[in-house]
Amino acid sequence: MSMRIFVLAALFLLSLPTFAQTGLRATQLAEFADGLSQPHDAAFSPDGQLIYLTDMRNSRIQVLEAMTLKPVGRFGAGELSYPHDAEFDQAGRLLVADTGNDRVAIYEIKGAQAKLVGELKGLAGPEGVAVMPDGRILVTNTRKATLSVFRDGKLVQTAGGPGSRDGELRNPHDVEVASDGTVYVVDSANNRVQVFDAALQHRASFGAALGLSGPKYLAIDGDRVWLADEYNHRILLLDRSHQLLGVLGSGKRGRAADAFHKPEAVLARAPYVWVIDTYNDRVVLLRID
Repeated sequence: MSMRIFVLAALFLLSLPTFAQTGLRATQLAEFADGLSQPHDAAFSPDGQLIYLTDMRNSRIQVLEAMTLKPVGRFGAGELSYPHDAEFDQAGRLLVADTGNDRVAIYEIKGAQAKLVGELKGLAGPEGVAVMPDGRILVTNTRKATLSVFRDGKLVQTAGGPGSRDGELRNPHDVEVASDGTVYVVDSANNRVQVFDAALQHRASFGAALGLSGPKYLAIDGDRVWLADEYNHRILLLDRSHQLLGVLGSGKRGRAADAFHKPEAVLARAPYVWVIDTYNDRVVLLRID
């Protein structure tokens, strides 16, 4: 091998993702897969005891005990159409991104019992919903590549628009809000996450250095961010400066504590992580060792 070819080969190897060097060790504690069909995201109940899982292709919400993944009940059949995301508002109501119905469905919740009490309309393929500290509700519109802002049930602002420049979006999925009001939008088709302040002014973007491929939903756990990198079959752990701390998954399709098939979402409450392993039709509870 010539010296030039050797150097080029070495540079190529150095450019490959270093999954092994950043791999996280995880122990599987529980799994639920009974009857699920492409689950997408989930929300903790206000007391943290339950999770509300959007069972997308079944068009319903599955309620599970958070620490055992034992089923508690389900609701939404006949009311929801391909729901993708869920979040609780400050009044304890569950907001569901009811994608197929182009709305956010609002439920009053008592355990696994739910009553549809309202909706936010005027949306276009909503796939993410989040609540600001001041009560505003943020919703991603995948078809229009925008972010809708509601206050007291009324649309008060629209941000974004199609494109790849700062503040523009392509097929946006999740939106999450940190306790300080920082807004994270997973700009899926641009393979990045954009960060905005509470006024929705662009602050930063990240993803290129991580080699993202179709990122979908993220979770904020204290000063750390977990991100589902769907087409790379992995879950990333980042610090709040968006530097990589570790990886769950080898980058190849699989089904194990550390192997997934196009996972779309993750919940986190250290040292526990709930991976919504979408195309394995399951949710799995892990402890990060």
